[in-house]
Amino acid sequence: MKRVVLIGLASAALAALIAPVASLGQSAAAIQITESSSTFPDRSYIVELPKTQPLSPDKLTITENDGPVLAVGVQPPGESSGAILLIDASNSMEGEPIEGAMSAARAFLAERKEDLPVAIVVFGPEDSVLADFTTDPEELSAAVAEAPPLAEGTHIYDALINASEMAKDEGLERTTVVLLSDGTDIGSEASRAEALEALDEANVRVISVGLDSPQYDPATLTAVSQRTGGSYVESSSPGALESIFEEIGQQLSREYEVTYRSVLPPDLEAVVKMTVAGFAPATATYTTPTLDFTPRGTFDRSWTDEVIISPYLMVFIVIAVLALIGFAIMTALEARKRSLRRRMAMYVTVPTEDESRARRAEVSAMLAQQAQRRIGGLRAWQRFEYDVEVGGITISPLALLFWTIVGGIFASLAAAIILQSLWGLFVGIAAPFVMRFYVTRKVTKVKAAFDEQLPDNLDVLAGAMRTGHSIMGAMSVMVESADNPSKSEFRRVLQDEQLGVPLDDALMVMARRMQSYDAEQVAMVMKLQREAGGNTAEVLDRVAETIRGRMELRRLVQVLTAQARISRWILTSLPIFLLVILTMTGGDYLDPLLHTTIGQVFLVAGVVLVLIGSFSIKKIAEVDV
Repeated sequence: MKRVVLIGLASAALAALIAPVASLGQSAAAIQITESSSTFPDRSYIVELPKTQPLSPDKLTITENDGPVLAVGVQPPGESSGAILLIDASNSMEGEPIEGAMSAARAFLAERKEDLPVAIVVFGPEDSVLADFTTDPEELSAAVAEAPPLAEGTHIYDALINASEMAKDEGLERTTVVLLSDGTDIGSEASRAEALEALDEANVRVISVGLDSPQYDPATLTAVSQRTGGSYVESSSPGALESIFEEIGQQLSREYEVTYRSVLPPDLEAVVKMTVAGFAPATATYTTPTLDFTPRGTFDRSWTDEVIISPYLMVFIVIAVLALIGFAIMTALEARKRSLRRRMAMYVTVPTEDESRARRAEVSAMLAQQAQRRIGGLRAWQRFEYDVEVGGITISPLALLFWTIVGGIFASLAAAIILQSLWGLFVGIAAPFVMRFYVTRKVTKVKAAFDEQLPDNLDVLAGAMRTGHSIMGAMSVMVESADNPSKSEFRRVLQDEQLGVPLDDALMVMARRMQSYDAEQVAMVMKLQREAGGNTAEVLDRVAETIRGRMELRRLVQVLTAQARISRWILTSLPIFLLVILTMTGGDYLDPLLHTTIGQVFLVAGVVLVLIGSFSIKKIAEVDV
């Protein structure tokens, strides 16, 4: 009995000694951490546990330089992550290699965590997707049940790029590619650099498995796995592939992505320590990035910002403010010139609606008169008024000038908006030239119409004089049957004659007003008739025939010079058209021309030469008849 008690006590003591040793052995198993892609201060690591078990943030402790971190997160396998089995199906895998590869794929799927989506792809000269990303075990098992057909070629880099595209299309944040091949890359259209760039963009890690063979070269697989943060394993026989893929499947099932936010200052050596309850801790080091103080701007400046801070807008605002201040001062001085009674009447009586309308019209007329007095003495303005009147434009020259300025401002703003460039503000400079071209065009049409109507009007005048009418009576008959602009111009002659102006002088004024050499001949005929008498009707017939002959010759000259005039417009507009097209199509074609000093000098020189050439061709094509 005493011996039994002693044996029991000895067993209890031995058990007490073994328990701490066993617990010590279990705790000695350490986790493994691998840095994943992240942007500081956010950090990301892949944590591999010694055995498959759940991991939550409350079971994980992270420190940096023994200090706390923020926003710790844990993503289990299958949550925003996946795996792709990329198996070589070239002719060199015929027989046991491809059978061993498919057995290895089945072993990998047996160890796969049920939430981890897997895609199965075989590659050779072309890729064949046996199963797209799925968690359905039956679909995955059917994909690897039989060996795929083989073909000549080992396009490893092309297959890796296609795998990256599959991961991006699936929307996975991180993907592991298990690449199996027994050779090196042969025949890929893509280069290694292009494949690595595609893997990096899709955040893909490659675990390479090399199958030893006579043509095997490990350089391709090792380079890809090292550059993507993966690992490389080499198998000496197809039979050993099953255990390798089984271990990889277990590894992926034990991996968790851990993220957190660092609070360390820049340019500091950081020691990361991660501890999971029940396992030994793991450490990793990295250096926090240095702050980059290179001036960059916080945003891409838009065209509105460019307009707001541009010196042109500042000059425009200054001029506008000065103009408003000057207008206010002039208005105040003008108000001081009014009588006391008139100024008091504006506040004593309440004007009616008609009186208010009349008063506004009076103010508008007063402002127009003041503007007219300011610029009316200018010879250029007087010429402009004359052209507006001759051209038959209904609005006043002052109103036309006002709308030209308004149109120029709005055209500048619209061009700046459309082109999204400050150069568009200079478009408004063209408004006065466009207005002047419009007025000149109207005047030219009126004068041309007057010259075209003059022979027929002289025939009517001569016919009326043969029937017994006096010169003034015959001209009245002609005016009644004439069309504008001849009707209005000859009516002005009749009105001048009624006011006492000699007929030949009134006709000479009309001729100079219309700049018509033929009308000057008519004035000379009337002067001869007044001074010497004679058969005026017959002379007018001869003048009409002469005018028609000149018109025929003028038309012939227009036809003969048409090619030169068309060439002028084509050669002038072609550089402008090309400049606009190159600006709208984008690219950097015009950067040397617009953004360099020598380019700007040549641009200005080109504009000057184009203008000189245009005016030279114009002078060559103009023939006075």
